[in-house]
Amino acid sequence: MDSTKLRNSGYQISDRVQFGGVFEPEKCKQIAKQVMDLYDSNKDGFIEQNEIAMMLSDAYRAMNKGFNPTSQDVSNCQSILDRKSTGRVHSEDIEQLVQKYFSGQPPAQPVKRVPEKLSRIAQERLEVARRIFKVVDKDGSGFLTEEEVPELLKETYKHMGMNDYQPTKEDVVIWIQMTDSDGDGKVTLEDYEQLVLDSLRKQGISLE
Repeated sequence: MDSTKLRNSGYQISDRVQFGGVFEPEKCKQIAKQVMDLYDSNKDGFIEQNEIAMMLSDAYRAMNKGFNPTSQDVSNCQSILDRKSTGRVHSEDIEQLVQKYFSGQPPAQPVKRVPEKLSRIAQERLEVARRIFKVVDKDGSGFLTEEEVPELLKETYKHMGMNDYQPTKEDVVIWIQMTDSDGDGKVTLEDYEQLVLDSLRKQGISLE
């Protein structure tokens, strides 16, 4: 690739390329956003199977190859993109994929999965956490932003009998830093579940 042409295109060459990447991390985020803007047709923050099919067709068309993806092709592509195995492709998945192949920095590791077998108390705590998360995540995006976290904290404390708790901005920032596994400023349900399980472990409560 001609580095002069690349620079003129508006993209930046990384000063230190550790894993073969050529774009700065911030540019990777911009590319991922452009992909989401292009293929997330209903703007719900996810790319569904019909949208993945469009991505595959366009990718092959860009290589001057005609391609009509089958349902199996789409499923295979979805399994690659869906890094957290949630069943849906998030904007974060696209960003991590772009960062993996085009940045000089390795992507963050995926969130640890919830164990299949859990003790009764662990299951009960997770069920409560999921109900709270669903109530707070009003737009159904699958993640909570800094603006939504205060309500989640208040609802969580209500379940502990503390109805008057009012989180400060500092409380919210610290909680997000503690919970957000990949540092993108958003808290997913998986992040919240892991926090609940980690809290139980610290209390000496068995998870199995």
